[in-house]
Amino acid sequence: MLYYELLPIGHTVTGTIYANQLQKLAEGDSFVREGRSRRASVHLLNDSASPHEDKETCDKLEELGWDTVPHPPYSPNNASSDHHLFHLLKEFLAKKKLTRIENVKRAVSGFFDSHSPQSWEKGIANLPFSCNIVVTGVSNDIVK
Repeated sequence: MLYYELLPIGHTVTGTIYANQLQKLAEGDSFVREGRSRRASVHLLNDSASPHEDKETCDKLEELGWDTVPHPPYSPNNASSDHHLFHLLKEFLAKKKLTRIENVKRAVSGFFDSHSPQSWEKGIANLPFSCNIVVTGVSNDIVK
């Protein structure tokens, strides 16, 4: 996991906050990729929420040289949240009763710490297959 952030209660993501998060993600990405001979391009899957389409966000994406990937068409059977990370996180948190923000932070941090880099790589590698299923409607089985 390169980067995640939990905002304080009552805060919402703005274009400025999202652009700052992208910068922090880029810094983590650069650190991870250091020493590798080939730099793969970054493709970011955003939704159409206001901060993701804000001018400041678009400028930051252009500065970083990152592409955005359009969402697949709507499917009543599958959603972006059905993919690797969200499915696992949802399942992990469903088993917990968290009543304090500190416990939520600890649980989310523990979730990310409990997964090896290889598990994230596997999930990322399976995303094209999962998205293809959603687009073509050939199968309802998402690789998780």
